[in-house]
Amino acid sequence: MAFRIRVEAFREALGRVVPIIPSRSLYPITQNLLIYQRGDTVELRATDLEISMRTLVQVLPEDGDAVTLAVPAKPLSDLLKGFPEDDVVSVSTEEQLLVLEAPYGRYTFGGVAAEEFPPFPALSGSQGVSLSLATLDEVISQTAFATSRDDARIALTGVYFDFQEDKTYFVATDAHTLVRLRRDDIRLPESPKLLLPVRALQSLQQAFKSLPTGDELTLHPVEGQALFHHPLLDMVCRLVDARFPDYQSVIPKQPPYTARLSTEGFRRALRRLLVLSDKNSGVIRLHFVGNTLTLQAEDALNNRSGQETLPCEYEGPDFRIAFRGTVIGGVMDHISAKEFTMQMEAPGRAVVLQPDPQTPPTEALFLAMPLML
Repeated sequence: MAFRIRVEAFREALGRVVPIIPSRSLYPITQNLLIYQRGDTVELRATDLEISMRTLVQVLPEDGDAVTLAVPAKPLSDLLKGFPEDDVVSVSTEEQLLVLEAPYGRYTFGGVAAEEFPPFPALSGSQGVSLSLATLDEVISQTAFATSRDDARIALTGVYFDFQEDKTYFVATDAHTLVRLRRDDIRLPESPKLLLPVRALQSLQQAFKSLPTGDELTLHPVEGQALFHHPLLDMVCRLVDARFPDYQSVIPKQPPYTARLSTEGFRRALRRLLVLSDKNSGVIRLHFVGNTLTLQAEDALNNRSGQETLPCEYEGPDFRIAFRGTVIGGVMDHISAKEFTMQMEAPGRAVVLQPDPQTPPTEALFLAMPLML
């Protein structure tokens, strides 16, 4: 049987899975999208062999053979972008062709037999943990920025899901920045440790944007893989095959120097001073004296400099420290509380930044590595 579907629904479903399809691949089949019809439900499936994703969409069946064909994803997606949202298209197959018929035209795509498309990994019966889409969105948004983009440091290219009996830590680091997000409301028996590739998580995040934020999905650990299941969406990805660093050991226990600052005031000062900093090093210097913080930036080559002062609550003797602006700025972009604390141990040791106040059941902790000057 063929089917009819609204363009808006078709585009929305395609938008969930198409982003994981590689633009280039040694395996041409992975540049295709599998369309698999079962009565009034159509499954759209994509894979790059590391990540597999599928989504379901309701359709109106028509007479004819069921549509089961793999077709080039990008041309199909690009064609639908040119259709009005409210239009309805008819989808059918002829031999190895996918046929789309709209009120104003007929379009065909050469396809590949569905049997040649990689099978979707088998779903496991392992125990899982439920997460709301809003919670998972927060976890990904708050950790992905701190992962490394250097494939030579493979252990740092993922987000570490550290399940414990009474809480879960979500951790990411690129060796310059570290974020540890604790959730007291997320627990998974047997306390597995999962290192998930950031690309898979961001693809999942993009895929569920069209779903209600109050919906839940379930994460199942599956022998070297992780499965995320939602009634309309499944994603399976391979875990990063590397040992994540002992992140707890690098977090200072009781740093002796503590400052409390306005988040927005500090963020705005950073943005202004970065304009005047050296473009190669981007150094921002901080000097704490009493309850005053002085920030400085300089570009000696172009004879530019800037200095600002901010009020703060500071405990400890006078203290100087310097950061690469992009490092400290990246952390500040992910602190939403009105104030934050900065705890320092020594000019060359990791600095702890935390929102103040925290918002239970979440506790966020950031580390930023200063420069050795």
